[in-house]
Amino acid sequence: MESLLTLLAGKAGTYLIGAGSILAVWLLTIFRTASWAKARERDKQRAKEADAYEQHLKDLERAAAAGAAVRPSDSLHDDPFNRDSR
Repeated sequence: MESLLTLLAGKAGTYLIGAGSILAVWLLTIFRTASWAKARERDKQRAKEADAYEQHLKDLERAAAAGAAVRPSDSLHDDPFNRDSR
């Protein structure tokens, strides 16, 4: 421990501290960039899912409107068991 403190207190220690600081900043930058990219990808996926859900709701709306446009009395007979009326 004493030798480490002596090294840090000496002239070479200044370079080691500087190199350690640069390394720490570099690692932090890489970590933040990866974190930002992951968050951006997650946001893109959520937007894609929201668009798909909106499209699904529109499809359901169109299907409901198409079903409401067809009246059973106009095209089908009123038999609840769906038999032919001969």
